[in-house]
Amino acid sequence: MRDRLTHLQQVQTDVEDFSTVELDKQKENEEVEEPPSNADLELDGVLQKAQEIRLEIQEIQNYISELKDVNYQTLNRTSYPHVMKRDSNVIGSDVKRRGEAVLHRLHMMNNLREELEAKHGSSVPTVRIAQIQYQCLSNTLRNVMFSYNDTEMSHREACKRQIQRQMEVVGKEVGQEELEEMMNEEVNVFSTQIEGKTSQSALLQIESRHRELLELEKRIEDIQELFLDVAVLVEEQGAATENIQKNAQNTDVYIQDGLFKLERATASDKNNPFKKLFCGCFPCFYN
Repeated sequence: MRDRLTHLQQVQTDVEDFSTVELDKQKENEEVEEPPSNADLELDGVLQKAQEIRLEIQEIQNYISELKDVNYQTLNRTSYPHVMKRDSNVIGSDVKRRGEAVLHRLHMMNNLREELEAKHGSSVPTVRIAQIQYQCLSNTLRNVMFSYNDTEMSHREACKRQIQRQMEVVGKEVGQEELEEMMNEEVNVFSTQIEGKTSQSALLQIESRHRELLELEKRIEDIQELFLDVAVLVEEQGAATENIQKNAQNTDVYIQDGLFKLERATASDKNNPFKKLFCGCFPCFYN
């Protein structure tokens, strides 16, 4: 009889090598990532649009911070020329342009949400995420525009106070109503009020503040339509938000009612005399 030990060892080695190769191939196939599903692609699209809008709103916030700095430098600069990279009018134009772009993006995002809802229904996570992102970003845009308006109005009041102080320095007190009337007139209206009673530098400061107020009023007038569009956008979201809150409250009521019934059913099941009768457990018999 031939010695088959060497042959069997070779066959075993071949089998082990074959199994190892097959396992490696199977492992490689498992490690290959599956292509993303349509739901994942749709969710990625929603999140990407939301991030783009968020960055646009952040740019508006940066403009507002820059505007505050420019306003401070304008009110506190000396008679020496002060060079600034951008003035208030340029910043205001950028705020308007960027705000209109964000508003347009929000409308597009809402259209996408409506398409997804018509396709999958309102209970799909992607649709709910799109709705939440849309509402949050709309409210954020509204708050940013309020911040811009507050910045402009604060600068307006600061200019008025500075004009009043300069008028008091030259010996003429001006009330709020009279000052409002004077601001609506030409820039040189103050020169007739203080001619021959003050220095040229005081007159220049008063006229400079008056000119800033006229420019500020024009900026607010130009951006008024954007304020209204944002207000309408947020107002439309109010009803949707109330419906979401109402549904959430109803869901909470259903959950609490279900938990209460489940607790009662558990207690009733535990005190079932038939289960105690057929249970041979010593503790159950005496419970």
